[in-house]
Amino acid sequence: MPTELVLLSDVAPSPELVLRAAAVTHPDGSFLEYHDGLVRQLLDADGRALLALYPSRPVLDPTHAAAAVQDPPATFALWTDLTIPFGDPTDGRALAEAVAAAVGGVVKDRI
Repeated sequence: MPTELVLLSDVAPSPELVLRAAAVTHPDGSFLEYHDGLVRQLLDADGRALLALYPSRPVLDPTHAAAAVQDPPATFALWTDLTIPFGDPTDGRALAEAVAAAVGGVVKDRI
């Protein structure tokens, strides 16, 4: 089963920010976009999928959004779904954290 994460932030992770974050953790990896950018995927140098990012959505009711994650931040404006494919989530999690740092957000596990 894939690992489901959430990026909570005030800034959406643009492709440029995602690429910069990925260049630090996986400089020889690849970046793919599907369905006109609705699904973005980062791969390692061997073509193994590490992390998928979906479009950011505005958080209209923070109480509902906060109920879906443990220990949410006090404030956040955007919700971005992230998934790590099957297998060891270590590299994908590190990449998600790098993306979060690039946008000043936090990564949380979905509950």
